[in-house]
Amino acid sequence: MLPDGGELRNHYVIRNLRGGLSKILREPMTRYAFFILIGILLLGLLGPTLAPYDYDEQHRTDDGELNRLSPPSTDHWFGTTERGEDVFSRVLYGARPTVITGFVGGFLIIGIGLSVGITAGYLGGRAEAVIMRLVDFVYGVPLIPTALVLLALLGTGFWSVILIMSLILWRGSARVLRSQVLQIKQRPYIQAAKATGASNTRIILKHILPNIASMAMLFFALGVGIAIVKQAGLAFLGVTDPFTPSWGIMIRNAYNSGFVAEAWWWSVPAGSLIGLTVLSTFLLGRGYESAGTEAEGGM
Repeated sequence: MLPDGGELRNHYVIRNLRGGLSKILREPMTRYAFFILIGILLLGLLGPTLAPYDYDEQHRTDDGELNRLSPPSTDHWFGTTERGEDVFSRVLYGARPTVITGFVGGFLIIGIGLSVGITAGYLGGRAEAVIMRLVDFVYGVPLIPTALVLLALLGTGFWSVILIMSLILWRGSARVLRSQVLQIKQRPYIQAAKATGASNTRIILKHILPNIASMAMLFFALGVGIAIVKQAGLAFLGVTDPFTPSWGIMIRNAYNSGFVAEAWWWSVPAGSLIGLTVLSTFLLGRGYESAGTEAEGGM
């Protein structure tokens, strides 16, 4: 009995992800990046539970004064903010919205880009021309000014920021993946599958998706990093929800306080973690893409 479309899709996706992961973990650099990302994901999951203090809890000295801008110590590992809040606790609380932003944004970016790229590349003809004109139009839309306008209309909600970024940033992956599909659909085994009466869905799931999975994984990793960086940039501009704790909000608060240089411990941990997360996702995606290229070259 042949599996249905959902079972077939899950089978090929799991098989390719598992095979790619086993290959990239052989490389030390991508292995380190993988475990760093696992650690950051655990911070996003358990951060508020592990935090020694509440996110906005204010601490005082023995004299009853606010413990403002205290440097790192045994009581406050990352120091305190201008309002006497524990920076270490705020970093742990900020991991969850930052991780959600990156991975939800990455999934939406590659989801839209993959759908558009495969549809345009596989169908060809007039459908491809119309779709690629849409891609060209989206390429002409600047992210930051457009996001500022849309956020002013829709409100500075956490999910609206992710959605707006994703609706613009899918354009690069769509164009590259479409070019990959154009090459793959001319190969003999695709023509043979069509001759045997295989459906378009089966051809895409069995023959096209596995061959572009490595490139799609790279764009997913880039999407995660770009979403985190862009959200931090929008937070710095003050157009995201200030009540949703994230590492980008921490950097903005430190800058707005006027003590970003003197109280370096306020912004450096959040900025370093953003950079580490983005670098790790890129290295992991690049390793997966390289593994996929090597596997294809060895066929």
